[in-house]
Amino acid sequence: MKRIAIFLMLGIVALACNQSPKSEASADSEKEKIVAASIEELIASPQEYKDMEVAFEGMVTHVCRHGGQKCFVVGTDGETQIRLVPSGDIDEFKIELEGSTLAVKGTLKVMTTEEAEAHVDDHESKEHHAVEMSHSEAEKADVFVEVSEFKETAE
Repeated sequence: MKRIAIFLMLGIVALACNQSPKSEASADSEKEKIVAASIEELIASPQEYKDMEVAFEGMVTHVCRHGGQKCFVVGTDGETQIRLVPSGDIDEFKIELEGSTLAVKGTLKVMTTEEAEAHVDDHESKEHHAVEMSHSEAEKADVFVEVSEFKETAE
């Protein structure tokens, strides 16, 4: 009877030990979950992706000439653009990226109405952005991506 109790206790301890790392691993994988989406999907439903790690691909249409702190990427429809801002280890976007196709990973951000209005006021007050450009709508949008990683693709 003692042997059965000992084996039962060992079995319970073994099961308890095996379950703990699994739950930690699943919690880690939840944190690392990256959602693949198109630029069109991100712009059409920003609240679905808000503050999520997203991955997408697009062609660079413009890099801000004043410090490379903004970059604009167009979707597969050739019209829908999204603004990228550097974060993490990325200090700036290089002008040489214009015309390149990028694979991007970052966090989708959605500004509040007040933040978006302040951003538009700032955008319109800059002399170098006074002329309407192809990326102007994306510049004024309340949706943007804080880029943590990107790489040029072979396209």
